[in-house]
Amino acid sequence: MLRFLLTLTTLFLASTASATPPVLSYLFPAGGQRGTTVKLRVGGLFLHDNAQFEIGGDRWKTRHMLKAIPRIWFEGPILPLPESQQSEDYPVDREATIEIPKDTKSGAVRARVWTSQGTATGPMFVVGDLPEVVEEEIEGDAIAVPVRLPVTVNGRIFPREDIDLWAFTAKQGETITAFANTTNIHSPMVAKLEITDTDGNVLAEQVDRPGLGQDASVRFTVPADGTYHVRVRDVRNAGGPSHVYRLTITAGTVVDRIFPLGGKRGRKTTFALDGPAVPQSVEVPIPETTTTLPLHLGANVVELDVDDLPESVTTSETLSPPVILNGRVEKAASPSAWHLALKKGTKYEFELRARRLGSPLCGLVIVLDSAGKEVARGEAADPTADPTFAFQPVADGVYCVHVAERFRNRSGREYAYRLKVRDPSSVEPGFRLSLATESLNVPRGSTVKVKATVERLGGFTGTVELAAEQLPPGITAAKATIAEKQTATDMTFAADANAKVMPGTVTITGTSKTRTAKSELFVIATVPTPFKFTGEYTMSNSPRGQPYCRSYKLERNGFDRPVTISLADRQIRHLQGANGQPIVVPPNATEFTFAAQLPAWIETGRTCRVTLMAVGQVKDADGTQHTVAFTSTEQNHQMIVVPEPGRLGIDCDVSTLKAIPGKTILVPVRVSRAKGLSGEVKVELIYPSHWKGLRAKTLIVPENQDTGELEVSFDPSNLGPFNCPSTIRAISGDVVAETKLVVHSR
Repeated sequence: MLRFLLTLTTLFLASTASATPPVLSYLFPAGGQRGTTVKLRVGGLFLHDNAQFEIGGDRWKTRHMLKAIPRIWFEGPILPLPESQQSEDYPVDREATIEIPKDTKSGAVRARVWTSQGTATGPMFVVGDLPEVVEEEIEGDAIAVPVRLPVTVNGRIFPREDIDLWAFTAKQGETITAFANTTNIHSPMVAKLEITDTDGNVLAEQVDRPGLGQDASVRFTVPADGTYHVRVRDVRNAGGPSHVYRLTITAGTVVDRIFPLGGKRGRKTTFALDGPAVPQSVEVPIPETTTTLPLHLGANVVELDVDDLPESVTTSETLSPPVILNGRVEKAASPSAWHLALKKGTKYEFELRARRLGSPLCGLVIVLDSAGKEVARGEAADPTADPTFAFQPVADGVYCVHVAERFRNRSGREYAYRLKVRDPSSVEPGFRLSLATESLNVPRGSTVKVKATVERLGGFTGTVELAAEQLPPGITAAKATIAEKQTATDMTFAADANAKVMPGTVTITGTSKTRTAKSELFVIATVPTPFKFTGEYTMSNSPRGQPYCRSYKLERNGFDRPVTISLADRQIRHLQGANGQPIVVPPNATEFTFAAQLPAWIETGRTCRVTLMAVGQVKDADGTQHTVAFTSTEQNHQMIVVPEPGRLGIDCDVSTLKAIPGKTILVPVRVSRAKGLSGEVKVELIYPSHWKGLRAKTLIVPENQDTGELEVSFDPSNLGPFNCPSTIRAISGDVVAETKLVVHSR
């Protein structure tokens, strides 16, 4: 089937107004079992009250408005320099409930969000076959959560340095495999897995080369009946709201390796398998119409490559293109050697397919003539990509083609590949187009130029006419022509000044005299933001534990409705715990002052930078409301402050407190006030909501005193788990001080 390779480069014309399109950061859980209903936490940036969401296309019937829910946030350890100087996202949380059809195929499906200011994709949602468990996140040290095998766990490494523990029971002699998926769900997490006993002793470490479709894997043979743990963390000790993962734990079949990595349409192909509890081989009929073939043989799904060319798995014969060569680099520094009969002056295309099919092979392809002289070489600049190159022989003959691993110390049965060799006779004249972007935002009253690029095949040189069909209301697209022998042109999309914000899937058709091909593009008209805030560059010092205020001007440009100011979802730097409550600027007001609360624990002398966001409602003539936003990372728009020592202090005579069932304990505390700070001080104990059996009364330290006793009571039973420090917080007006108190039951 003819396919597109249509590269879209989006060029926006100059505009006096800007827009803040949404960002889709994560889906949690990142998957679900077919035929079930899943309550999904959708995390992203600039997902305002009217954010829309869909997943799985029309069949899933999930296009609806996202519901605002409280954001889960774990601050985690203090981020040191220079890491804290990097930009950081602070996604908001939204909720959607999705129903996964029973007849949905296993694998990943794409999600999408959109607002009045644009659309975004990113994370993937995986449909699985096994029972699923979703982590109930709590603050503090890991507490083992029991699961029943086989199972797929949906977890998240959040905050930084977080560790998850999943407990399972197994019998002596069983082979247990645990593998994690992060890449196919577009998670930034780099997973590290270990299997431990209940005391934390490591029994099995992560394998160097995980199996097909796995980002990390660990396996062990159970030494004795009992309970064991899978320990999950990020190998870099990173973590955050987007660091989601899927962990499968099973004593059943897991396909580690398969060979060959694909087969020919309409034929039965025998595949050799490696892995626990798998047959040595399996014969699979490949349908005539499929483009890829998901193979379900165990806990993981293997995607097989499918093509129409003749296939070979033996190097003992001399072959003629077109052909696909299936091989493995099983020994270091010992490449596969194929013999091909090639014709003088014929331009042959060589395409290696390995990394894209899950093989670890960093491929190198070398062509030698009959005298052993190198005449062509294919090597991708990116070691994670597969090489593609062309070769035109200067003489008829049998040429030797070597397929090797670029790095000499890497080899094994898993280093499989498919090398596609084609001559012009195997390529039908035509063109390929595909979309380099899946979606397009067209601002009202503006135009967007989209570059279309064609890849000509089989000597095709003709003209290609481009047209867009099924455009949303108010959006037009001019027809365009890619001239004979040319490879690119621009298509121009335009949105009326009053175009409805109604997304649609646009069909772009490329037509020549003999060929027609289609591709899809998600297009939406967007509403620009009329207002913005401005300010002069300023850098100040301010005590920690209290608000730092800064004033701005609001340029309304005719906008006469309220504007809400808050911390931006995307920050120029890690916030170091800084926070702030939203404020509303009344209609027609052109100035505002925002207060950012510096935490009591922020490091002194270390610059803190805070980025703000302004949000308002634009109203159409028909009454339709559109939420629009402005944010900026320019220095003049930042709140830049260097924290100084705080004006309020709190000390505790004890750093630890033993939880004694049924007892009430008085904890002595002392507050210190800086000069100019007066009034009573409220002291309270802050602890996680998952702690049970603990109660603490609020202590008021009068203005003329500096000491008091915080009353902490424990229930007779069901205490804890006390898996993280609590915080003793002192408050005097808007000034805060904190100290830690470790509660334990040992």
